[in-house]
Amino acid sequence: MTLDQLRYLVALAEEGSFTRAAERVYLTQPALSVQIRKLEEELGVRLFNRREGRPTEVGRAVVAQARRVLEEVERLRALARGEEGCFQGPFRVGVIPTLAPYLLPRLLPRFTARYPALEVSVREELTSAILEGLQEGRLDAGLVGTREEGPGLLALPLFEESFLAYVSPRHPLYGWEAIHPLEVPLEDTWVLSEGHCFREQVLAVCRPTLGKRHVEFQSGDLETLILLVEGVGGLTFLPEVALWTLPEAKRAHLRPLAPPGAGRTVYLLLREGSLKAPVARVLGEEVGRLFQALRKGAGLGARGMMGAEVRHDQT
Repeated sequence: MTLDQLRYLVALAEEGSFTRAAERVYLTQPALSVQIRKLEEELGVRLFNRREGRPTEVGRAVVAQARRVLEEVERLRALARGEEGCFQGPFRVGVIPTLAPYLLPRLLPRFTARYPALEVSVREELTSAILEGLQEGRLDAGLVGTREEGPGLLALPLFEESFLAYVSPRHPLYGWEAIHPLEVPLEDTWVLSEGHCFREQVLAVCRPTLGKRHVEFQSGDLETLILLVEGVGGLTFLPEVALWTLPEAKRAHLRPLAPPGAGRTVYLLLREGSLKAPVARVLGEEVGRLFQALRKGAGLGARGMMGAEVRHDQT
């Protein structure tokens, strides 16, 4: 087998189409198909299901290993170029939806200006997809709201943030200065759809359902939940990062939780020993500094800031 064949296989797995993969690697579609078939014949297994347009079960494992081989080739090139080689070329990041719209507009300009030779690619995905992407080598780093573990994965804490209630003026809790979590009725609370870790964190805060909901709706977007509170009523929960885009007039809807404690820790996930691990660590440090600066500017009060303290010796 050749390195080119491994590149073709990875391109095919990522594109899910012989036509798009052929365009990406500058081959004709028949030529790409021949190269994939030769690789399958050498390995003695079928790697790609042509009808379904995706790798077979063994093909997924081979694709993941091919990515590792190609990464080691890049490591050799980086060694030849010098230590800064890892700060060049592709860098792929997955970010959960309850962080992406609030962090990325501020984070990406700072990060790309600092490392202009990096080709940064960001995907907004659920935690499960980010874990899969890291384990298969499709991602170099992830920003998530729960501590995750897996073979060869590192989870570095970046910052802690509190949850706040966002309450409709028509709800009885609106008149409270602070809300005890056990006073939050689940039947009045708008939550994210299944698969979002923030959903499970919110459900753990609310009082179990005592009544029946008049309207049932699950969203994948916090902004939609805010609009539902304003238009339909009830309440929802927001992490601190969401407050930085909240207009001043809407902050009258916010209520802290008392006693405090409901919240989450945001983690950087990376693959141990990865060529891009140093880049991922720098990204994590930037996220921590950004959160500290924005929290200070918003006057929200500190709750165990950790971001600026992330050090290379933590692992």
